[in-house]
Amino acid sequence: MPIGVRYNSALMPEDILIVHSRVAERVKRGQIVQHVLGALLLANAALGHLRSPDSHAIVLPVLEIAASAGLIIAAIREKVRHARGAGHEKVAWLEIAGAAMGFVEAAQRTQERHHLSFLILSFAQPVILLLFAFLDARLWSKRYIKVDDGGFEIRLRRWRRRVKWSDVRSFRLREKALEFTLINGRKRTIKLRDAKECDQAMLWLEEKLTQRGIAASAAP
Repeated sequence: MPIGVRYNSALMPEDILIVHSRVAERVKRGQIVQHVLGALLLANAALGHLRSPDSHAIVLPVLEIAASAGLIIAAIREKVRHARGAGHEKVAWLEIAGAAMGFVEAAQRTQERHHLSFLILSFAQPVILLLFAFLDARLWSKRYIKVDDGGFEIRLRRWRRRVKWSDVRSFRLREKALEFTLINGRKRTIKLRDAKECDQAMLWLEEKLTQRGIAASAAP
């Protein structure tokens, strides 16, 4: 065990604090526009099918119109829930369904005689819808701070960040940030300002790290 690091020998259950990202909350408020744009893309595709003299299929445009209506309803509900201060709804599956229909149609067009630019535009719509769905899914990923016997882990943005206790010499709480001093002498700073529960998280971390025997470094 490296000198200067203290660990509790007994295994302890992991401690998790659920937090909320300020950035993610702001982006969620913009989902109404995203839903409307997705609905317009699907409605435009459905109208294109219905107006085409060469198309006799009715199932695909009906499904696209249904998905478009679902996104409009989701946008309205999102607006109402936001006005009431309620949470947000997950509607990524509607955008995924719309993207799937778009990819099927675009793939069928590759078997026909079309200009390359037309084929590229055919794939553009489902790609946009798939990106919308991906954004929805990422926004709804759980944000948390976790302390376990292996180390410290945090997820506030898109990716998780983890620090192993075997690499840590000590920790120090700074203003809205957690700073680790590593065995090699380097510093690793984890910013917490994006967490809506930042002050609560700082107190929670100090308690949990101390319980696990991680040494606190003195202020410079």
